[in-house]
Amino acid sequence: MLQLRKNKIVTQVSKGQVEIRQMEVDWYCGNYQTISGQAAMLAGFAFNFLTAPMPKDKEPCIWLEFFYFFCVSTALGAELGVIVISSYLSVWAPSLALRGKRGAVDLHKACDTLRDYQALVFSCFMCGWIVHFIASILQVWIFYKRSIATFVSIPFLLFTVAIIWYLVDLRQKLSLSETEVVTGKISHFQPYEQIGDLDHGLAGSGQPTRAGGSRGAYCRVQQDAPESLQPRSSGS
Repeated sequence: MLQLRKNKIVTQVSKGQVEIRQMEVDWYCGNYQTISGQAAMLAGFAFNFLTAPMPKDKEPCIWLEFFYFFCVSTALGAELGVIVISSYLSVWAPSLALRGKRGAVDLHKACDTLRDYQALVFSCFMCGWIVHFIASILQVWIFYKRSIATFVSIPFLLFTVAIIWYLVDLRQKLSLSETEVVTGKISHFQPYEQIGDLDHGLAGSGQPTRAGGSRGAYCRVQQDAPESLQPRSSGS
C-alpha cells in the first residue's frame, strides 16, 4: 500500500515537471514560428533586390555594385537559414519530446536544443534586417542621382543606427544570463527519468531489469543511463 502511494506521488510530481517543460517547448516553438514568418517576408524583399535590373542610363561604380549584391546575398542567405533552422526545430523538437522512447530524458534534450539555437537564429534574423537596410541605401546610390541619394540616405542611416541601439538596449534590459534562467527541469528526479517504457520493456525480446537489480518484468532502466543510476546486482 505504501509503495503504491509513493509511486503515485512520484508520478504526479514527474507529470507536473513534464507539463512545465511542455510550456517551454511551446514557448520556443512559438518564437521560432514568429521569426521564420518575418524572415520569409524579408527574404522576399531581398530576392526582389537581387533580381532587379541595373539602370542602363547610368553606369554604377563597380565597387558600389559589388557591395550592393554582397549585402543582398548576405541578407537573403541569413533569412533563408533562419527559415530552415526554425522550421526544422519547430517540427523535430516537439516530435522528440512527444515520441522519444527515453521519456523525460528526450524531453529535456528537446528543450535544451531549442534553447541553444535560439540565440543563433535571432542573431541571424536581426543581422539580415540590418544588412537589408544597408543594401537599401546602396540601391538608392545605384539607381538615383547623388543629390537624391544623399538626401534619402540620411533617414535610412538614422533608422539603422536607431534599430541597432534599441536592439542593444532591449537586450540589456530583458535578456537573462545563463545563471538567471529558471528551467522546468527538476534535477532531483533524474534517477526516475532513467526508467524506461514499461510496455516496451515487457514486449521487448530482452528481459527487463528490476529496480533492485534482479531479473524481473516491471522496471526497465535505460541502457545509456549513468552508472550511478544503474541497478545493482543482488550480490553487490
